[in-house]
Amino acid sequence: MAPDCNARRSMGRICGQAVLRDCTFGRTWFAGTRLAGCDVNGSTGLVTGPVDIGVDSPRLLDGPELLDWFRLERRSRCRGTPGRHRSVNHKHSGMARGWPPVESGTWRGTRAPSIVRRLRNCLQRNGETSVADCDVYSGGPVGYRCGMSSEYTTKGRAGLDELEAVGRRLIVDGYLRGDSVLTPGQPIWSNAHFAELKTVYVDRPDLSSGKGFFEKLTDQFSDASDGAIQLFAELLLTNVLPLSNYLGRTKASHVRQVLGMMTELVEVPDDVIDAVQVGAFNGGTAFGVRRWSQLQLLINFGLHVNSFSDADRGALAEDPLAFRAALAQVPDPKEPVQRVALQYLAFPKFFRPIVNATHRRLIRDAFASYLSGATSDDVDVDLDEISRALEAEQNGPIDYYSDRWKPIWRPATTSATTIDDTIAEPDDDGPIAAATEFQIADPDQELAESLHVDLDWLVRCVDLLRDRPQLIFYGPPGTGKTYIAKSLARHIVGPDNPGNVKIVQFHPAYSYEDFFEGFRPSTQGNGQVGFELKPGPMRQLTASARQHPEQLFVLIIDEINRGNLAKIFGELYFLLEYRDEAIDLMYSSHGDEPFYLPRNLIVIATMNTADRSIALVDTAMRRRFAFVPLHPQQEPTRSMLRRWLAARKYPSRVADLHAALNATIDDPDFQIGPSYFMRPAVHNEGGLARVWDTAIVPLLEEFHFGDHTVDINARYSLEAIDKTLPTDG
Repeated sequence: MAPDCNARRSMGRICGQAVLRDCTFGRTWFAGTRLAGCDVNGSTGLVTGPVDIGVDSPRLLDGPELLDWFRLERRSRCRGTPGRHRSVNHKHSGMARGWPPVESGTWRGTRAPSIVRRLRNCLQRNGETSVADCDVYSGGPVGYRCGMSSEYTTKGRAGLDELEAVGRRLIVDGYLRGDSVLTPGQPIWSNAHFAELKTVYVDRPDLSSGKGFFEKLTDQFSDASDGAIQLFAELLLTNVLPLSNYLGRTKASHVRQVLGMMTELVEVPDDVIDAVQVGAFNGGTAFGVRRWSQLQLLINFGLHVNSFSDADRGALAEDPLAFRAALAQVPDPKEPVQRVALQYLAFPKFFRPIVNATHRRLIRDAFASYLSGATSDDVDVDLDEISRALEAEQNGPIDYYSDRWKPIWRPATTSATTIDDTIAEPDDDGPIAAATEFQIADPDQELAESLHVDLDWLVRCVDLLRDRPQLIFYGPPGTGKTYIAKSLARHIVGPDNPGNVKIVQFHPAYSYEDFFEGFRPSTQGNGQVGFELKPGPMRQLTASARQHPEQLFVLIIDEINRGNLAKIFGELYFLLEYRDEAIDLMYSSHGDEPFYLPRNLIVIATMNTADRSIALVDTAMRRRFAFVPLHPQQEPTRSMLRRWLAARKYPSRVADLHAALNATIDDPDFQIGPSYFMRPAVHNEGGLARVWDTAIVPLLEEFHFGDHTVDINARYSLEAIDKTLPTDG
């Protein structure tokens, strides 16, 4: 029976009902045991038996006797109740710090005894309740919090319980039992498969720069067994599962690409697909440029765990600190962020999804008053105590990154460079890989809504940039080309790297010397005027990209087709297509190193298709860029204005007028973009008529210049278009 808890939540009380089937775990045997729920007023919380506690001389304990046994099994360190007195009569050993003595009929939060950990394991294996319904890891408070799968989610975000359940299976079923998460019952996580991965992936890394991650894997796994390839896919799932800056479809796609290298097809189960739809933390740059090394760590940890005895591996499933210690015994690669992420997946109720070490320390220090004593040298233990106390006080989950809690530990006056919201941390594991297809984070719904476009369309743009780091948005004026380009660029480089974006505008007088590098007048030491080779915006951004390969840089070229592209790009034409090759530059001196265009430099351009006084881009440029149309009568532009109006609660009639106007314009390159109407001033009294007369009609006059057969006002005036619409009512 699934837990059914209508009782008042209380820290450490056992609520709800759960029936256990026959279950063997170690020497502990639970036979038809039932947990009795709290009564309505929450005054009692007894466990009814019988329960075989697995001691040398088996005894059956029932009711209060079992409660007394739990008292004796309590660990030495207990925690205090927020807001209550801490000076207590220490009736039992271990009460020096924390809760008042246990009252009759009430079980207050103590450290979890082994019997309760085993009870939790039995529940989970027999499907009577999920990991989310139980909160009884070693080092955590005793008891169940019922209803977590619905009204009380672990972190207050829908789907996170499912993510953590799959993450826990990857650790327990995978690392500790050798079983597969994708194909349960098959010994995929075996020592033999880990050893094979060490040979083909860890010991023979592909350090070439001309291929993507999956291209390299295809070569490395050419002779690998299906079992080793599937293990790598499940390790990759372990790596990407908790990331919130990747969409579920992207995570699943990465796993499927590895599975596609197998001879026998393996599908990704539905529960895994559901779990990857959410994320627990933003992976930042660390999970982009260092994924290759993080996977090496996951492989080395598997080899290390497989050297343990069955009993020792079983102990790792129950004790978060023992698991952390075992992971620490793997010396290389260091990859601190991946280590913390792995600990979170193993024990999400103990290790919170706070993978930035600076953030963990700041949060601990800001909420140190919730500790029962002084801060310790173990930030993880302190954070666990603080979090459980806060959750008890708030009667719900705590998200330290929410608007409610973040200002407490991260004041606005604190330097952003000190506590970066991304999670990249110093690492000395060797060279940092250049930006890859992994590093461009997926756009999220918030970005899509801010641009008033579909998320699927935005994801397609990012996918195009992953495949080829040059893209052009093209269409008539007012379709949001430049605005979308700038917003997408800011998303790509991240909120903490605004200087990684440069914007230039091409025009007929623009040259190679302006764009890349050229000689400019400069004052010499003797007062004479000479010439000095000066870098342009492209050369400057390229230098920054080469100095910081772990970051992404974006050059925005506005109105790219207004310039003489062959004159401006010169030999850079070649480098746009062949990023990993180097050539001599126009102004190279003897002995200069050949120049190459780094892969972490992305170019996003815009092209106005309405200006017929200039040529469109040539075939060579088209081969080097992906082209994305933004036309008023096509999505996403067609719905952009209507969404903007709805978001600001403006009447939709302006969108109807806009659609009717474009229906009268034959040439799609001269149709009117929605951005003319996406300003609050347009929706003030007289604003629509003003923009219509001063911006839209003059543009259409230009379109019909020299054509005396068209009466502009009769055809395009606001009054004329308004008459084509049905009247209200």
